Amino acid sequence: MDQLGLFATAEAIPATFTARPAPRSTDLPAPRLAPVPGPGGAAVGPDGLFVAPRPELPSAPTPRRELPSVQIPIPVRRGVRPLLIGNPRDAGQRLGDAVADAWHSSSWGGYRIDIPVSIVAALALYPLKGHTTDVTRIISTCTDWQLLQGYREIYATTWAHRPDLAAHMAPLMGWLAEDNADEKVYAVRRVTDTALKYGVLEMTGSPDPDGRCDTDLMSWTITSLRSHGARQGLGEYHTPPELCDVMARLTVGNEPPHKGAWFHEPAGGTGGMFRALAQHLRNLHVDPADYGWAINDIDPLASAGAAVNAIVWGLGPNVLVSCGDTLAEGDLPDRAARERVALFEERDQIAGYVAVVEAIGEAMALVDRLMAGTHDHR
Repeated sequence: MDQLGLFATAEAIPATFTARPAPRSTDLPAPRLAPVPGPGGAAVGPDGLFVAPRPELPSAPTPRRELPSVQIPIPVRRGVRPLLIGNPRDAGQRLGDAVADAWHSSSWGGYRIDIPVSIVAALALYPLKGHTTDVTRIISTCTDWQLLQGYREIYATTWAHRPDLAAHMAPLMGWLAEDNADEKVYAVRRVTDTALKYGVLEMTGSPDPDGRCDTDLMSWTITSLRSHGARQGLGEYHTPPELCDVMARLTVGNEPPHKGAWFHEPAGGTGGMFRALAQHLRNLHVDPADYGWAINDIDPLASAGAAVNAIVWGLGPNVLVSCGDTLAEGDLPDRAARERVALFEERDQIAGYVAVVEAIGEAMALVDRLMAGTHDHR
């Protein structure tokens, strides 16, 4: 399905796990993965993000909210006009604060901070990069049903390409499978419009990973939504980005490590230190995807944010995310490596089942057409 159909189509969306990415090696360290064909001749990178040449936007008109059956006129949503971004790190903090205000002031605000974090994460993961204005218009004018289904499709697409990272996004996906998800749509809409207004796609919508690596939106969002008491209870204090930048330069210096080297963060939060390291490596004219990244945090929501950031920041195929107590469980990276292999195998197995089901469906449709032709000639 065309990726803009994630929010634009009003038809029934087919099964979400039908994507069949090219097989890949799951041994560590994993090799760089060649792009696979995408829609419109675009190539799809190993993280499921479209890379140049970018697919053309469909010519379908902008979707509108459906009128009720009594034909009472209602206002048409005209989309969201993003604010000027300015300094991306200041913009990240403003976005986190605005999302928190929108969520806590809605009827569903409060303890379920996984929902607004999930929304910001899904928008950051939106796979079609480089069409920020059009994507903003489509998302902000879609119907409520399309909005919820679009978020489901984003996470399904992420799972199809990176099951190892998507598995750690489970805390962000759960609400979309709940029976009363549609009851939350007012609050979801408010958070979505707020995130779009404050530039979530401007900060994460560049086709170049370097342009998506200026700020840690997941950190700002989680920190803004959590109360001070909750952060104290978790011992959660995210390192300021300026300090991360200094530490990255001190750690790596002016000579990049040899390709295949690994970076480890035993209590890394959403990965702010990795963001700074990735930017520093790019400044040294090397690709962060040529290195390995292993990050752990005791907070499942922070680990989920780190998994999202690994894709947004273009850290490449060699990423291990774990969630646990580093002091009590010393084998977390090794365990994550084993789980990574199993998750890719499971993904490939499910994709194989789907391929068989599709083939059977096509065969049955062909039989139906042949039978219909036989009856017509009688």
